[in-house]
Amino acid sequence: MLKTMGRDVRLQYAASFETCYSFRLLFYAGTFYPIMGALRMAYPNKYEIFRRVDEPNGEKYDLLAEFTGNPTADDITNAFVGPKKKKENAPSGFW
Repeated sequence: MLKTMGRDVRLQYAASFETCYSFRLLFYAGTFYPIMGALRMAYPNKYEIFRRVDEPNGEKYDLLAEFTGNPTADDITNAFVGPKKKKENAPSGFW
């Protein structure tokens, strides 16, 4: 019984940890080339999405968006291509 109580406390303690730094390269779906950009977070700052831009002397990364939490795949896609536009008042049918 004492072992399970100690394990619960250790698991609760480990769950209290927060990510202090994260960096991930972003690629097109299903590929590992070319690099589209990067996702970065350095505590206490926000998550930042960067677009990779080729230049004559190398490459640079331009900031596209910031998020307070870890962005979803849709958030990342929207940062690169913009949010999907809703078809408002689109005509339907013959008339």
